[in-house]
Amino acid sequence: MECADPDSTARHRYDTHFRLFVYEGPEATAMALDLRDTTIKEALENSRIFSEQDSRLWSLAVVDDGPGTGLIWISGMDYRIAPTSLREWRLRGDMQSRYLMARAQRDQPVVLPNGLRSIRMFPEWGVSIPLWESFTENYPVDPKTMPFGRRLKKDLDEWSAAWQAQAETNPEMPDTWRERGFELYERVQKALEDIAEVRPEF
Repeated sequence: MECADPDSTARHRYDTHFRLFVYEGPEATAMALDLRDTTIKEALENSRIFSEQDSRLWSLAVVDDGPGTGLIWISGMDYRIAPTSLREWRLRGDMQSRYLMARAQRDQPVVLPNGLRSIRMFPEWGVSIPLWESFTENYPVDPKTMPFGRRLKKDLDEWSAAWQAQAETNPEMPDTWRERGFELYERVQKALEDIAEVRPEF
């Protein structure tokens, strides 16, 4: 974040063009709706309406109507595209969290539309296995309920301990720690491939 000159804008537009995506079923079949001449508040209200109060995944973008039409995502992303960066994982995670929270509030199974659970991976104080299943009692994840071998549990514990040993005095962890984290993430995802989608958040 950085300060900006409030008088530096050369022109103003009020004809914002939004595009709402609502995803249906385990294959995330997309329905797209164009919302023109509307406000962000109205666009978000429409998102809740067409998703039936978050009973479906949804995402919202501003349409760039300039040369080579593009999308500027303001809530979520295209759920049909696999994330390739932590930012994209965060956007996907925002979509999943509101969907799963709505299911939890309705006393429905807290699973994604494809039937998989959602497991987040990040270290935290006093926790040896850095896995979390939001909106459930499995928060943090009980490793006894996961099909992990002894070696994977040990490696996760060591990775988490490395963060706890350094984060208080130097919260910016070295690249080697993050690289190790992604190696572990891939192993965790492979172990849980028929059970959960694992989301890296570190």
